[in-house]
Amino acid sequence: MAIKVKKDLLFKTINEIAAMYRKKEISPIEVTEATLERLDELEPQLNAFVTVLADEALIQAKKAEEAFVKGRDVGKLYGVPVSIKDIFNTKGIRTSLGSRIMQDNVPSDDAFVYTALKEAGAVVFGKTNMLEFAYGSVHSDYGQCNNPWNVNRTAGGSSTGSGSSVAAGIGFGSIGTDTGGSIRVPASFCGIVGLKPTYGTVPRQGLFPLSRSLDHIGPLTRTVIDNGILLESISSIQLDYDSVFSGEISGVKVGVIHALTESITHPEVKDLTSAALYRLQQLGAESIDVTIPSIEKAEEIAIPILLSEASSYHQQWYPHREGDYAPSTFANIKEGFNISAVSYLSALDQKRKFTEAVNDCFNQVDVLVCPTVPYPATEKDPSFEDGNIDISVRTIPFNISGHPSITVSAGNATAENLPVGFQIVGRYHDEATVYRVAHALQLASGGYIQPPL
Repeated sequence: MAIKVKKDLLFKTINEIAAMYRKKEISPIEVTEATLERLDELEPQLNAFVTVLADEALIQAKKAEEAFVKGRDVGKLYGVPVSIKDIFNTKGIRTSLGSRIMQDNVPSDDAFVYTALKEAGAVVFGKTNMLEFAYGSVHSDYGQCNNPWNVNRTAGGSSTGSGSSVAAGIGFGSIGTDTGGSIRVPASFCGIVGLKPTYGTVPRQGLFPLSRSLDHIGPLTRTVIDNGILLESISSIQLDYDSVFSGEISGVKVGVIHALTESITHPEVKDLTSAALYRLQQLGAESIDVTIPSIEKAEEIAIPILLSEASSYHQQWYPHREGDYAPSTFANIKEGFNISAVSYLSALDQKRKFTEAVNDCFNQVDVLVCPTVPYPATEKDPSFEDGNIDISVRTIPFNISGHPSITVSAGNATAENLPVGFQIVGRYHDEATVYRVAHALQLASGGYIQPPL
């Protein structure tokens, strides 16, 4: 295939690829080979992968091709190349967690999501780069993962490689984790779709935890429909595609979170957020201002929980392995040991009360919305050690409350040509409505836009 044909192929939707497989217009082997070639071409600039599973992927692709040749009835993901964050156990395959401490870690079991993807027939071709232990800092052994819109900017973390690779056409989706925004931030920075489902929707077996109370697993894709396909494969959720993805949202009540929207100072983020709201209104949605008490200070609830729970997983290495951590990761772990039991339990109680306050909002609206991140991609990943926690002010509230939350691109800031994310939050276990609104907005905004890389 010519280079342009290969690139165009890699930016198709999952449904389009699946249809081509069934018509025998192209084979899973060809698509997998094209994906691996694209990875090789861009990896020096992006640094999106820790481990590439080329041989394993081609074996999976060959099995998928045989299934299509025989006319077997298979699912939407069959033969479709996808990746997973290098935080999920893969039996016999290194799982590094972006850390020096785990650089030689080879698990003896598979994570639930890895097993689920293989059972769905997906071609898992690589494990993506990430911030160390998903904890807000990149380790120098692995290096920063760069943004395909501008390789001098970060892809956003902690699911860095998942966001960067999917945006660049290296795979049709990826599975990441989100404890304070680690799916939604890279999705926002890279101009793709990232969902943090309802807490507990995707089983966490085989995931190295950061915070048991805040950790979520979810998909990153280029389109909202693709996101739903991936979510179905790793959870018990089943979507009615005709109704959910109809583009029809007339009568939907959209609650604009006043404190998280009016506080935006970046002029283009502000303008793009306003434009996204206007599109929803043009589609027939009703916009209502919503106030959630103290939501802009939600990190004060999350941080004692996150720090203390994270440190509990690192007792075996603390403090004698200090030199093997990135300095800011170690600083976070050290701080976690200073959190008192009283502070931790108080934060859990505040978490319950905050969750009730978010739930109350859904008595008057169907979804909540606000910007995802207050600015486009930065040069480096902001860290808690530097006091740069504003990046998660709009995402971490919904890790605390556990509500499903998606980011979809609101367009690009023209000054730097970098994507800006728009966040949509729904009721517990109502991913369908979240998807419905996100899909309508993505359609109204012109669909997915490819980066220049």
